[in-house]
Amino acid sequence: MKNNSISFTSKIRFVERPVYAMMEKHNLIGFRHNEPNILKDKTFYSEEIRTCTGGGLVNPFKEAEGFHFWDDLMNKKDFNFLVNCLFRFVKSPEHGLLVGGKDLKNSPFSMEQFLRFKNVFLERVKNVSYFQKHRYISSETHYHYSLENDTWTLCSSFYDRDNGKYITVKKLEDLLKCFEQISIAEGDRLYLGKKEVKPMDAPEIFVMFQKASANPKLVSS
Repeated sequence: MKNNSISFTSKIRFVERPVYAMMEKHNLIGFRHNEPNILKDKTFYSEEIRTCTGGGLVNPFKEAEGFHFWDDLMNKKDFNFLVNCLFRFVKSPEHGLLVGGKDLKNSPFSMEQFLRFKNVFLERVKNVSYFQKHRYISSETHYHYSLENDTWTLCSSFYDRDNGKYITVKKLEDLLKCFEQISIAEGDRLYLGKKEVKPMDAPEIFVMFQKASANPKLVSS
């Protein structure tokens, strides 16, 4: 039986490129078919998630795995196999994270792949946070995970044509620009740098407020 209690331990923090670059990293997860696309370990990282789908499954302080799937025809055909692998390596995960996807003509399987994984995660994992669909052609995300402190460290960037600059997500405005849809699970906490983003700061991206909006009866009078 799944434990329905919520663990407020998982942290998701966005950092600037220099901070991410200086982090000690082990166990790279790539997206090509001749390198590991799924890896279970205490720490791991993956980079250049653009049209691909990346993320991981976690039982806080017990076990974790990360993945990075190329949005190509082979992975489309092997979707069920990939799902089975994920849930065989980390059984009954309490937390999940998804990031990636773009809506581009030359990447026809990108959003299809992301949404298929999203549906599976929402069905099988209690607490799922996701950062869906990079808004900009140039957008990309790198991530690092540490089981020791149950923390996802993400570095996301995009090119803003309005000011002609590359922007790394470091404030709430940047985060909302970078992704089309964001959802932070009740069991996760979101940080931009060292500052925590509270649910009242952006209620539209926190699950607890999404539920309340969908069902007004959940809102106490």
